[in-house]
Amino acid sequence: MVPRNALTRLSPGTLARRLAGIGLGLAGWGAYRFLSDRPDLASAVAGAGPIPALTRGLSILTATVPLPLAEAVVVAVVLRQAVGAGRGVIRIRAGHDRILPTLGRGTLRIAQDAGVLVFLFYLLWGVQYTRPGLEEHLAIEPAGDARTPELRALAEHAVRRTNEAYGELHGSADIGEPTPPREVGHIVPSLETGWEKVGDLLDLPGEVAKPYGAPKEILATPLVKRLGISGIYFPYTAEALVLNDLPGVLLGKELGHEMAHQRGFSSESDANVLGTLVALHAPDPYLRYNGYAFLQRQLVPALQRVSTSEAEAVLAARAPGVRRDLAALARYWQPARTPVAVAASRVNNAMLRTHGIEEGVANYRGSTWAFVAIARELGLEAVFP
Repeated sequence: MVPRNALTRLSPGTLARRLAGIGLGLAGWGAYRFLSDRPDLASAVAGAGPIPALTRGLSILTATVPLPLAEAVVVAVVLRQAVGAGRGVIRIRAGHDRILPTLGRGTLRIAQDAGVLVFLFYLLWGVQYTRPGLEEHLAIEPAGDARTPELRALAEHAVRRTNEAYGELHGSADIGEPTPPREVGHIVPSLETGWEKVGDLLDLPGEVAKPYGAPKEILATPLVKRLGISGIYFPYTAEALVLNDLPGVLLGKELGHEMAHQRGFSSESDANVLGTLVALHAPDPYLRYNGYAFLQRQLVPALQRVSTSEAEAVLAARAPGVRRDLAALARYWQPARTPVAVAASRVNNAMLRTHGIEEGVANYRGSTWAFVAIARELGLEAVFP
């Protein structure tokens, strides 16, 4: 038995730190809720105010390290909790402490760390969910319908331009193998040029056209890929991250998608639209091919939902090389169709809904309508430059 006077108690300083951490988390959540009801203020703070400048500075700083710091942060957080738990178990087994006091102190410690992480999350990223989305910025409907002839025309245009971009990139309609990926560092400058053009085209805040820290490849790709995601924006280090084995038909667009998050666009639909447009307006033909390939992967399924026969006619026009690339992309994701990926999707769905994106993970598919609406409002050249 451990005598009561041998129980280790928290010092006033330690208790104050624990409560301060918890208080920070509550303050971060409170600030998010406050800005959620004030979109104009949210735009001033998170769209063109101090938050983008802070994020951009952090991204440039962390980019000086060639490896992804995000993974080191995750490991450090997990190790900190594991070491704390291990010490508690050792003290209990050695008879130096009791179970309930140890659990109480451990819970306070975890709550402190969680509070700090929550505060930093909302400071560096979470407040972006309070900003008006791209559709509101462009004054287009958040959802709408497209007639079958309109969808077919856009889908046909996307397939034709994808074929042309493939031919421009490879000098052939089929090189006999999937399009190989490029080095990330070789295509980022072209994406930055695309951001300048898209920023002017859509009248986006000036910060988006400024250079940020370059995207990086995830070292733990085999593990992250099992979650069914191709990239992630890590707000604590302001790093845009993608898997290191993405197929060539996908890499450029995914880089643009995560760079959109890095620039403060929280909606997955907005990131899809902007990532695609940035690739389409980039000078590198590899990126334009990526953009058009994604565009048709959005428009053709939309056409299929209203007319299978019309969609089949459009699909028949795909170049052999494009067919090969899209088939390789489907095979690439086959191993990721696991219960782990389903669970990760449900967590992501809950997180998106919690932060005001009512459709959850379905928001990834919301870019289809945005492409249609932008083509209507700004003309085909906006979507098919």
